[in-house]
Amino acid sequence: MSPFHFHIVSDDGVVGSTGQPVADRDQALAVAKRLAIDLAEERKEFLGGGYFVSVTDDNEREIHRESIDSAEKSG
Repeated sequence: MSPFHFHIVSDDGVVGSTGQPVADRDQALAVAKRLAIDLAEERKEFLGGGYFVSVTDDNEREIHRESIDSAEKSG
């Protein structure tokens, strides 16, 4: 399993971070989408503020960014 890191980010920078071992990149993207949906449903303060769930690899390179606002519309 590869470690990917998930960050809540905005224009102001990183708001929060967590790491989670997942099998591969596809699973990391699925986790990011689920985190964005959960945040949209449970943490309303993140809606409308331009927040994203950023996925980085073990070298801290961003590989994906999931909008929390979009997750609220589709989740």
